[in-house]
Amino acid sequence: MNTKHTPGPWAISRDAVPAGWVQNTIRAEGSGERVATAFLAEENAHLIAAAPDLLAALEQAVRSEMLNKADDMCARAAIDQAKGR
Repeated sequence: MNTKHTPGPWAISRDAVPAGWVQNTIRAEGSGERVATAFLAEENAHLIAAAPDLLAALEQAVRSEMLNKADDMCARAAIDQAKGR
C-alpha cells in the first residue's frame, strides 16, 4: 500500500503542561514521530490514535466485499476523506 501518512500504530502519551492543562500527544510507535496533539480531549486523542487501524479495517472490508451497497459507499467515502481525495 502506498501511504503518505505516518504509518501506525499510533500511541498516546498524556503530559501535564503549565496552567493545569493536560496534553495528549499522539506518536507513531515505531519512529516516535509526533502525529498530533489534543488538549483536554482524551476521547479525541484516542480517536486520532485509532485512525490507521480504522482506515485499514475499512479498506479490508471494501476489498473483501463484506458490505452491502450503502455501507460500501459510506466506507469508500470515508476512505477517500481520510486520504484527502
